Amino acid sequence: MLISRFKSVWFSVLLIWAMMIIFSVVPVMAKTVTDLAGRTIKVPDNVGQIIALRGALSIVCYLDLVDRVVGVEHHEAVSNRWVGSQGRPYRMANPQLGNLPVIGSRNKPQPEKIIKLHPDIIFIGSGAVRMAKQLQRQTGIPVVVLDLGDLGAGRKRFLKSLQLVGELCGKEKRANSLTGKIKECLVDLEQRTGGIALGKRKKVYLGGIQFKVAHGILGTSREYPPFQLIHADNVVDALPITKKLVKGRLSIKREIFINLAPEVVFICESGIELVSRELKEPLYRELPAIRAGKVYGLMPHYYATAPATVLAETYYIGKTLYPDRFQDIGIPALSDALYTFFVGCPLYKKMAKIFGGFKPLAELQ
Repeated sequence: MLISRFKSVWFSVLLIWAMMIIFSVVPVMAKTVTDLAGRTIKVPDNVGQIIALRGALSIVCYLDLVDRVVGVEHHEAVSNRWVGSQGRPYRMANPQLGNLPVIGSRNKPQPEKIIKLHPDIIFIGSGAVRMAKQLQRQTGIPVVVLDLGDLGAGRKRFLKSLQLVGELCGKEKRANSLTGKIKECLVDLEQRTGGIALGKRKKVYLGGIQFKVAHGILGTSREYPPFQLIHADNVVDALPITKKLVKGRLSIKREIFINLAPEVVFICESGIELVSRELKEPLYRELPAIRAGKVYGLMPHYYATAPATVLAETYYIGKTLYPDRFQDIGIPALSDALYTFFVGCPLYKKMAKIFGGFKPLAELQ
């Protein structure tokens, strides 16, 4: 009888001990949220450890949550230019991320490696709903889809992603500060350029955009947010489009580019070498913008939203097209102020060393 009672007490102690261990390791799913894919997900009340995939790490960094990240994708841990740790502000400002365990690649995260790191939540960037569902099923960890968006048509979804992560991680004040800063800059840009009459808006073109392969001067973009934000007339927006575009990117034919006759040409510096060679060809050399030297370099920013670079670029384009409306703006100083606000340190010189900076093409060659 005594032995039976002893076994019963001992079993109860073991059960309580086991439950304490379980609940100390497995976060309690205390609330339900809707992510940017419209999925309803149960998430922990307190998010301690984070893994962020497919560009979502940028949002985590903007919200000052780097110290909670426990693992990164392979490309975040290498020092390659642009694709690796060099050329993306959120990553350059946080070199310590390169020392974290690698949990797979951008397209193939490895569930077993993620599980070993015990994250409370996984954030995943745009266009990965199927991956999010699969990863949540494989790991048992809540996976929240965000939208990296842009500062144009996708701005609301990007800002909503900032607010959602801020809410889940106790960073509401920082999220409000970020969204407030973006809105403040957009209002300022509108006040500077919103009154420009349609007939006086500069005709502009963006070349050198790379997607899948290098397209040179003919690789361009429709509905380009920095052009839209300062009311520049993107000549590509008037072209008929017969297929769905990814982020507005497309490649046009030579004769179309020539006939568009932009007044000012901007070049994405990720494709600057190819474009520089192309513009020396007689076919392009006689274009008014090329002949007048109205060709300018822009630093790339199409991996994650990169609000600091996008806003700095927009002010640079505005100052280039309408210098009288941006007389008070110094681009390097403004760029560093934006980088400091969004990622914690001035980066313009380092970015310019990698890509060239916001300069006329003549100064980049």
